Amino acid sequence: MALNRFSIRRANCLNKMQDFGMDQLIVSSKYNLKYLLGTDLETGERMTVLLMSSDNKSKLFIHEMFFDQAPSSNEIEVVFYRDDMNPIQLLATSISKSRTLGIDLNWSSSYLLDILKIVPKSHIQKSTIVEQLREIKDEKEIETLRQSARIADAVMHQVVQLQYFPSTEREIAGTIRSFFAEHGINELSFKPIIGFGKNSANPHHTISDQISYPDEPILIDMGGLYNDYCSDITRTFFRGKVNSKYEDLYKIVKDLQMQAIEIIKPGVPFSEVDLLIRKGFAKWGYEHYFIHRTGHGIGLELHEGPFIHGNNHELIKEGMAFSIEPGLYLPDHYGIRIEDIVVVKNGGCEVLNLFSKEVQYLELLGI
Repeated sequence: MALNRFSIRRANCLNKMQDFGMDQLIVSSKYNLKYLLGTDLETGERMTVLLMSSDNKSKLFIHEMFFDQAPSSNEIEVVFYRDDMNPIQLLATSISKSRTLGIDLNWSSSYLLDILKIVPKSHIQKSTIVEQLREIKDEKEIETLRQSARIADAVMHQVVQLQYFPSTEREIAGTIRSFFAEHGINELSFKPIIGFGKNSANPHHTISDQISYPDEPILIDMGGLYNDYCSDITRTFFRGKVNSKYEDLYKIVKDLQMQAIEIIKPGVPFSEVDLLIRKGFAKWGYEHYFIHRTGHGIGLELHEGPFIHGNNHELIKEGMAFSIEPGLYLPDHYGIRIEDIVVVKNGGCEVLNLFSKEVQYLELLGI
Protein backbone atom coordinates (compact mmCIF):
# COMPACT_ATOMS: atom_id res chain seq x y z
CA MET A 1 0.00 0.00 0.00
CA ALA A 2 1.33 3.42 -0.94
CA LEU A 3 2.42 5.63 1.94
CA ASN A 4 0.48 8.85 2.48
CA ARG A 5 2.27 12.17 2.72
CA PHE A 6 2.28 12.11 6.54
CA SER A 7 3.80 8.62 6.65
CA ILE A 8 6.49 9.85 4.26
CA ARG A 9 7.14 12.88 6.47
CA ARG A 10 7.54 10.69 9.55
CA ALA A 11 9.89 8.40 7.62
CA ASN A 12 11.93 11.42 6.55
CA CYS A 13 12.04 12.55 10.17
CA LEU A 14 13.37 9.17 11.30
CA ASN A 15 16.05 9.33 8.59
CA LYS A 16 17.06 12.80 9.73
CA MET A 17 17.29 11.54 13.30
CA GLN A 18 19.85 8.99 12.17
CA ASP A 19 21.84 11.73 10.44
CA PHE A 20 22.00 13.63 13.75
CA GLY A 21 22.77 10.54 15.83
CA MET A 22 19.44 10.91 17.61
CA ASP A 23 17.72 7.72 18.78
CA GLN A 24 14.53 9.27 20.15
CA LEU A 25 12.67 12.51 19.54
CA ILE A 26 9.95 14.32 21.48
CA VAL A 27 7.76 16.39 19.14
CA SER A 28 5.54 18.84 21.00
CA SER A 29 5.01 21.88 18.78
CA LYS A 30 1.41 22.19 17.58
CA TYR A 31 2.63 22.87 14.04
CA ASN A 32 5.23 20.12 14.05
CA LEU A 33 2.57 17.66 15.19
CA LYS A 34 0.21 18.83 12.46
CA TYR A 35 2.98 18.46 9.88
CA LEU A 36 3.73 14.88 10.93
CA LEU A 37 0.22 13.68 11.78
CA GLY A 38 -2.08 15.80 9.60
CA THR A 39 -4.40 16.69 12.44
CA ASP A 40 -4.94 19.65 14.77
CA LEU A 41 -4.25 18.80 18.40
CA GLU A 42 -5.79 21.48 20.61
CA THR A 43 -5.29 20.20 24.15
CA GLY A 44 -4.71 23.41 26.09
CA GLU A 45 -2.33 23.09 29.04
CA ARG A 46 -2.35 19.28 29.00
CA MET A 47 0.76 17.60 27.66
CA THR A 48 0.58 16.26 24.11
CA VAL A 49 3.72 14.82 22.55
CA LEU A 50 4.72 12.42 19.81
CA LEU A 51 7.63 10.20 20.80
CA MET A 52 9.51 9.00 17.74
CA SER A 53 12.04 6.20 18.06
CA SER A 54 14.49 4.69 15.61
CA ASP A 55 13.54 1.14 16.57
CA ASN A 56 9.98 1.31 17.92
CA LYS A 57 6.56 2.42 16.73
CA SER A 58 5.91 6.13 17.26
CA LYS A 59 3.75 6.87 20.31
CA LEU A 60 1.37 9.78 20.77
CA PHE A 61 0.76 10.73 24.42
CA ILE A 62 -2.50 12.63 24.80
CA HIS A 63 -5.15 13.18 27.49
CA GLU A 64 -8.13 10.83 27.15
CA MET A 65 -10.52 13.81 26.98
CA PHE A 66 -9.17 14.48 23.47
CA PHE A 67 -9.65 10.97 22.11
CA ASP A 68 -11.48 12.35 19.08
CA GLN A 69 -8.39 14.32 18.01
CA ALA A 70 -6.03 11.34 18.02
CA PRO A 71 -5.07 10.14 14.53
CA SER A 72 -6.17 6.73 13.37
CA SER A 73 -3.07 5.02 12.02
CA ASN A 74 -1.55 1.58 12.41
CA GLU A 75 1.84 3.27 12.39
CA ILE A 76 1.18 5.20 15.62
CA GLU A 77 0.37 3.88 19.07
CA VAL A 78 -1.87 6.28 21.00
CA VAL A 79 -1.26 6.37 24.76
CA PHE A 80 -4.04 8.05 26.73
CA TYR A 81 -3.67 9.40 30.25
CA ARG A 82 -6.06 10.80 32.86
CA ASP A 83 -5.89 13.84 35.12
CA ASP A 84 -4.93 11.68 38.10
CA MET A 85 -1.85 10.40 36.23
CA ASN A 86 1.55 12.00 35.80
CA PRO A 87 2.06 12.26 32.02
CA ILE A 88 5.83 12.72 32.33
CA GLN A 89 6.19 9.51 34.30
CA LEU A 90 4.07 7.74 31.71
CA LEU A 91 6.20 9.18 28.90
CA ALA A 92 9.38 8.18 30.75
CA THR A 93 8.40 4.49 30.66
CA SER A 94 8.88 4.60 26.86
CA ILE A 95 12.14 6.56 26.88
CA SER A 96 15.50 4.83 26.98
CA LYS A 97 17.66 6.56 29.58
CA SER A 98 20.87 5.41 27.91
CA ARG A 99 20.14 6.71 24.40
CA THR A 100 20.12 10.19 22.87
CA LEU A 101 16.83 12.05 23.20
CA GLY A 102 15.98 15.04 21.01
CA ILE A 103 13.44 17.63 22.13
CA ASP A 104 11.90 20.15 19.74
CA LEU A 105 11.98 23.88 20.32
CA ASN A 106 8.58 24.56 21.87
CA TRP A 107 8.29 22.07 24.71
CA SER A 108 7.32 23.65 28.01
CA SER A 109 10.27 24.18 30.34
CA SER A 110 8.26 22.68 33.22
CA TYR A 111 8.02 19.37 31.34
CA LEU A 112 11.67 19.58 30.33
CA LEU A 113 12.77 20.08 33.94
CA ASP A 114 10.75 17.02 34.96
CA ILE A 115 12.25 14.86 32.22
CA LEU A 116 15.75 15.99 33.24
CA LYS A 117 15.14 14.29 36.57
CA ILE A 118 14.71 11.02 34.68
CA VAL A 119 16.98 11.26 31.64
CA PRO A 120 20.62 12.37 32.08
CA LYS A 121 21.25 15.86 30.71
CA SER A 122 24.17 14.50 28.66
CA HIS A 123 21.73 12.41 26.59
CA ILE A 124 19.40 15.29 25.68
CA GLN A 125 19.76 17.42 22.54
CA LYS A 126 17.84 20.37 21.16
CA SER A 127 16.20 19.34 17.90
CA THR A 128 15.27 21.40 14.86
CA ILE A 129 14.73 18.33 12.68
CA VAL A 130 11.01 18.79 12.01
CA GLU A 131 11.45 22.53 11.52
CA GLN A 132 14.09 21.81 8.87
CA LEU A 133 11.83 19.34 7.10
CA ARG A 134 9.02 21.91 7.07
CA GLU A 135 11.25 24.39 5.23
CA ILE A 136 10.99 22.33 2.03
CA LYS A 137 7.46 22.44 0.68
CA ASP A 138 5.99 19.69 -1.49
CA GLU A 139 3.86 20.47 -4.55
CA LYS A 140 0.59 20.32 -2.62
CA GLU A 141 1.92 22.78 -0.05
CA ILE A 142 3.16 25.11 -2.77
CA GLU A 143 -0.21 25.10 -4.51
CA THR A 144 -1.94 25.83 -1.20
CA LEU A 145 0.44 28.74 -0.54
CA ARG A 146 -0.19 29.98 -4.08
CA GLN A 147 -3.96 29.98 -3.55
CA SER A 148 -3.54 31.61 -0.16
CA ALA A 149 -1.50 34.39 -1.80
CA ARG A 150 -4.13 34.86 -4.54
CA ILE A 151 -6.81 35.44 -1.91
CA ALA A 152 -4.60 37.98 -0.14
CA ASP A 153 -4.07 39.74 -3.48
CA ALA A 154 -7.83 39.88 -4.02
CA VAL A 155 -8.44 41.31 -0.56
CA MET A 156 -5.78 43.99 -1.08
CA HIS A 157 -7.47 44.92 -4.36
CA GLN A 158 -10.84 45.19 -2.61
CA VAL A 159 -9.41 47.41 0.12
CA VAL A 160 -7.86 49.77 -2.42
CA GLN A 161 -10.98 49.94 -4.58
CA LEU A 162 -13.70 50.00 -1.92
CA GLN A 163 -12.32 51.57 1.25
CA TYR A 164 -13.76 55.03 1.92
CA PHE A 165 -11.81 57.81 3.61
CA PRO A 166 -11.44 59.35 6.07
CA SER A 167 -11.27 56.21 8.17
CA THR A 168 -9.31 54.89 11.12
CA GLU A 169 -6.64 52.19 11.13
CA ARG A 170 -9.00 50.01 13.15
CA GLU A 171 -11.78 50.44 10.59
CA ILE A 172 -9.51 49.31 7.75
CA ALA A 173 -8.49 46.26 9.81
CA GLY A 174 -12.19 45.43 10.18
CA THR A 175 -12.71 45.87 6.46
CA ILE A 176 -9.84 43.44 5.81
CA ARG A 177 -11.41 40.82 8.06
CA SER A 178 -14.76 41.14 6.30
CA PHE A 179 -13.19 40.87 2.83
CA PHE A 180 -11.23 37.76 3.81
CA ALA A 181 -14.49 36.29 5.12
CA GLU A 182 -16.09 36.91 1.73
CA HIS A 183 -13.44 34.56 0.31
CA GLY A 184 -14.20 31.90 2.92
CA ILE A 185 -11.25 32.84 5.13
CA ASN A 186 -12.41 33.25 8.72
CA GLU A 187 -9.02 33.19 10.41
CA LEU A 188 -6.23 35.67 9.71
CA SER A 189 -2.54 34.78 9.75
CA PHE A 190 -1.99 37.69 12.15
CA LYS A 191 -3.62 40.92 13.27
CA PRO A 192 -3.36 43.33 10.33
CA ILE A 193 -0.74 46.03 10.59
CA ILE A 194 -2.24 49.31 9.41
CA GLY A 195 -0.05 52.40 9.69
CA PHE A 196 -1.17 55.91 8.75
CA GLY A 197 1.43 58.63 8.33
CA LYS A 198 4.03 58.53 11.13
CA ASN A 199 2.64 55.21 12.33
CA SER A 200 3.92 53.56 9.14
CA ALA A 201 7.48 54.19 10.42
CA ASN A 202 6.90 51.48 13.06
CA PRO A 203 7.30 48.10 11.29
CA HIS A 204 4.99 46.33 13.78
CA HIS A 205 2.69 49.18 14.65
CA THR A 206 -0.37 48.19 16.67
CA ILE A 207 -3.56 49.39 15.01
CA SER A 208 -5.22 52.37 16.68
CA ASP A 209 -8.06 54.80 16.19
CA GLN A 210 -5.75 57.12 14.27
CA ILE A 211 -7.63 58.85 11.42
CA SER A 212 -6.14 59.03 7.94
CA TYR A 213 -5.26 62.46 6.62
CA PRO A 214 -4.54 63.56 3.06
CA ASP A 215 -0.95 63.67 1.85
CA GLU A 216 0.44 60.82 3.92
CA PRO A 217 1.27 57.14 3.30
CA ILE A 218 -0.87 54.20 4.34
CA LEU A 219 0.95 50.93 5.05
CA ILE A 220 -1.10 47.71 4.97
CA ASP A 221 0.38 44.37 6.07
CA MET A 222 -2.08 41.47 6.20
CA GLY A 223 -2.66 37.78 5.60
CA GLY A 224 -5.18 34.98 5.97
CA LEU A 225 -5.20 31.25 6.64
CA TYR A 226 -6.24 29.09 3.68
CA ASN A 227 -6.34 25.32 4.25
CA ASP A 228 -4.01 25.85 7.24
CA TYR A 229 -1.38 27.77 5.21
CA CYS A 230 -0.64 31.44 5.77
CA SER A 231 -0.48 34.36 3.41
CA ASP A 232 1.41 37.59 4.06
CA ILE A 233 1.52 40.68 1.87
CA THR A 234 2.50 44.30 2.48
CA ARG A 235 1.89 47.31 0.28
CA THR A 236 2.32 51.01 0.95
CA PHE A 237 0.02 53.56 -0.68
CA PHE A 238 -0.20 57.35 -0.64
CA ARG A 239 -3.42 59.17 0.10
CA GLY A 240 -3.38 62.54 -1.59
CA LYS A 241 -1.72 64.39 -4.42
CA VAL A 242 1.48 63.29 -6.15
CA ASN A 243 4.47 63.46 -3.80
CA SER A 244 7.90 63.30 -5.45
CA LYS A 245 9.85 62.64 -2.22
CA TYR A 246 7.62 59.69 -1.39
CA GLU A 247 7.90 58.36 -4.94
CA ASP A 248 11.72 58.55 -4.84
CA LEU A 249 11.86 56.51 -1.61
CA TYR A 250 9.24 54.08 -2.84
CA LYS A 251 11.23 53.45 -6.03
CA ILE A 252 14.36 52.63 -3.99
CA VAL A 253 12.47 50.07 -1.90
CA LYS A 254 10.75 48.55 -4.92
CA ASP A 255 13.88 48.32 -7.06
CA LEU A 256 15.89 46.65 -4.29
CA GLN A 257 13.10 44.19 -3.57
CA MET A 258 12.97 43.21 -7.25
CA GLN A 259 16.76 42.91 -7.45
CA ALA A 260 16.74 40.59 -4.43
CA ILE A 261 14.03 38.43 -5.99
CA GLU A 262 16.07 38.16 -9.20
CA ILE A 263 19.06 36.55 -7.45
CA ILE A 264 17.03 33.95 -5.53
CA LYS A 265 17.88 30.45 -6.68
CA PRO A 266 19.18 27.21 -5.15
CA GLY A 267 22.73 27.53 -3.85
CA VAL A 268 22.66 31.25 -3.06
CA PRO A 269 23.30 32.06 0.64
CA PHE A 270 20.46 33.84 2.42
CA SER A 271 23.00 36.34 3.71
CA GLU A 272 23.72 37.41 0.12
CA VAL A 273 20.07 38.32 -0.45
CA ASP A 274 20.00 40.38 2.74
CA LEU A 275 23.34 42.04 1.93
CA LEU A 276 22.18 43.09 -1.54
CA ILE A 277 19.34 45.11 -0.03
CA ARG A 278 21.44 46.63 2.75
CA LYS A 279 24.17 47.67 0.33
CA GLY A 280 21.53 49.20 -1.91
CA PHE A 281 20.11 51.28 0.94
CA ALA A 282 23.63 52.29 1.97
CA LYS A 283 24.28 53.80 -1.47
CA TRP A 284 21.48 56.26 -0.75
CA GLY A 285 22.50 56.84 2.87
CA TYR A 286 19.50 54.98 4.21
CA GLU A 287 21.24 51.94 5.72
CA HIS A 288 20.16 52.88 9.26
CA TYR A 289 16.48 53.00 8.30
CA PHE A 290 16.12 49.32 7.42
CA ILE A 291 15.68 47.86 10.89
CA HIS A 292 14.48 44.28 10.44
CA ARG A 293 15.48 41.13 8.57
CA THR A 294 14.81 40.82 4.85
CA GLY A 295 12.34 37.98 5.20
CA HIS A 296 11.03 34.85 6.90
CA GLY A 297 9.78 31.44 5.90
CA ILE A 298 6.05 30.83 5.72
CA GLY A 299 3.76 27.82 5.74
CA LEU A 300 1.77 26.36 8.62
CA GLU A 301 3.17 29.25 10.64
CA LEU A 302 3.45 32.87 9.61
CA HIS A 303 7.07 33.05 10.76
CA GLU A 304 9.02 29.82 10.34
CA GLY A 305 12.36 28.90 8.85
CA PRO A 306 14.26 29.91 6.86
CA PHE A 307 15.02 33.43 8.09
CA ILE A 308 16.71 35.86 5.71
CA HIS A 309 19.32 37.97 7.48
CA GLY A 310 23.02 38.72 7.27
CA ASN A 311 24.14 35.96 9.63
CA ASN A 312 22.24 33.15 7.90
CA HIS A 313 24.83 31.69 5.55
CA GLU A 314 22.80 28.58 4.77
CA LEU A 315 22.04 28.00 1.10
CA ILE A 316 18.67 28.48 -0.54
CA LYS A 317 17.05 25.17 -1.55
CA GLU A 318 14.41 24.12 -4.02
CA GLY A 319 10.95 24.11 -2.44
CA MET A 320 11.57 26.80 0.15
CA ALA A 321 8.94 29.52 0.58
CA PHE A 322 9.68 32.85 2.23
CA SER A 323 8.98 36.56 2.19
CA ILE A 324 11.11 39.32 0.71
CA GLU A 325 10.16 42.54 2.49
CA PRO A 326 12.62 45.43 2.50
CA GLY A 327 11.47 48.64 4.13
CA LEU A 328 12.59 52.14 4.99
CA TYR A 329 11.39 53.66 8.26
CA LEU A 330 11.99 57.37 8.80
CA PRO A 331 11.14 58.24 12.43
CA ASP A 332 8.53 60.98 12.84
CA HIS A 333 7.89 60.94 9.09
CA TYR A 334 6.71 57.66 7.56
CA GLY A 335 7.70 54.18 6.45
CA ILE A 336 7.54 52.24 3.19
CA ARG A 337 7.54 48.43 2.98
CA ILE A 338 6.85 46.08 0.08
CA GLU A 339 6.42 42.38 0.82
CA ASP A 340 5.87 39.37 -1.42
CA ILE A 341 6.03 35.63 -0.82
CA VAL A 342 8.30 33.67 -3.15
CA VAL A 343 8.81 29.94 -3.59
CA VAL A 344 12.05 28.47 -4.96
CA LYS A 345 11.21 26.50 -8.11
CA ASN A 346 12.83 25.37 -11.35
CA GLY A 347 16.23 26.85 -10.57
CA GLY A 348 14.83 30.28 -9.71
CA CYS A 349 11.82 31.52 -7.82
CA GLU A 350 8.13 32.17 -8.36
CA VAL A 351 6.57 35.28 -6.85
CA LEU A 352 3.24 34.18 -5.40
CA ASN A 353 1.80 37.66 -4.86
CA LEU A 354 0.65 39.34 -8.06
CA PHE A 355 -0.81 42.57 -6.66
CA SER A 356 0.79 45.60 -8.32
CA LYS A 357 3.91 47.15 -6.82
CA GLU A 358 3.64 50.38 -8.80
CA VAL A 359 3.17 53.64 -6.90
CA GLN A 360 -0.52 54.00 -6.13
CA TYR A 361 -2.40 57.05 -4.91
CA LEU A 362 -5.66 56.34 -3.15
CA GLU A 363 -8.64 58.39 -4.22
CA LEU A 364 -9.94 60.85 -1.68
CA LEU A 365 -13.36 59.19 -1.44
CA GLY A 366 -15.61 60.70 1.14
CA ILE A 367 -13.87 64.10 1.10
